[in-house]
Amino acid sequence: MALKTDQDNELARSSNNETVFVQHTEALVDREFYGPPGFRGLFSNNYATMCAAFAAIGGMVFGYDQGVVSVILVMPNFLDRFARVSESASGAGFWKGLMTAMIELGALIGAINQGWIADKISRKYSIVTAVVVFAIGSILQTASINYSMLVIGRLIGGIGIGMLSMVSPLYISEISPPESRGALLVLEELSIVFGIVVAFWITYGTQYMAGEWAWRLPFLIQLIPGIVLGIGIVFLPFSPRWLISKGRDEEALQSLCKLRQLPASNALVNKEWYDIRAEVAFHKETSVLRHPQLQQRTVKNRLKLEIASWTDCFKSGCWRRTHIGIGIMFFQVGTLIHAIFELRTLLILPQSNL
Repeated sequence: MALKTDQDNELARSSNNETVFVQHTEALVDREFYGPPGFRGLFSNNYATMCAAFAAIGGMVFGYDQGVVSVILVMPNFLDRFARVSESASGAGFWKGLMTAMIELGALIGAINQGWIADKISRKYSIVTAVVVFAIGSILQTASINYSMLVIGRLIGGIGIGMLSMVSPLYISEISPPESRGALLVLEELSIVFGIVVAFWITYGTQYMAGEWAWRLPFLIQLIPGIVLGIGIVFLPFSPRWLISKGRDEEALQSLCKLRQLPASNALVNKEWYDIRAEVAFHKETSVLRHPQLQQRTVKNRLKLEIASWTDCFKSGCWRRTHIGIGIMFFQVGTLIHAIFELRTLLILPQSNL
């Protein structure tokens, strides 16, 4: 009798999944789009574009923090406070490098851990969490009275930045219309560059201020976009994909309707809804097939499943895409572009009469 019940349950589950996949297949036939693809599609859905642009403030925070330290490192008031990094100090190059590297180390820690946080508490609330961590780091940097406090502040701020740099593009990709997803993701990179430019001009102006506010103020100003992002993101819709992954299908449909500014009866909205449901169902079924022994919802199993999901990226069927993704980012950073942004003033000043 127990065997028969298990078989009936398995058949029922297979039937439900089959229904989702059949509807998904039908949705892919003669697929229509919400608007024109690429850059032109940004103007066909103003609400989704504004949501994506707002979430991209996370990129601006990242860019600002990279750019702000470049000029601060050569400000006389900053060097007087932190004599360890002045040119006359022994080992100044090492301590400068350590201070700037802390932001990258923190970003690594934040980015690696943001995946399970975003799955646990949602994309937008994980952005709020990242902003809180970043704000703590910014406050410590602004109030620094010694080198150790400054380095710790930059490490904590880096963790927040790493969290934002991971979850902001994720949120943007999951709320964007399929035909303009790539164009909206470009907003993240654009905002990073914009943040760097803003930081350069702000530090250019504050360097003429008397006293330590010449360098403290730029650290303090970076709190403004962070706070705006942390408060404003609460009022944006949840990611439809995250809602479906939590079994909240009807809420996902309502979120999708809000993002597309279309009623629930619209055929395109329903097709996209079925598409997301099918993808989530496939992901869950794949996890069950690959790791059946880790499906019980215990803390230990969740930790093991998170680690196993990382190792899956390097297994057959996925490792090529993983290597492409890692290779692109590795060689991008390998150009030393971040080092140039953060240390460019130190490279330029010795060659000039400034």
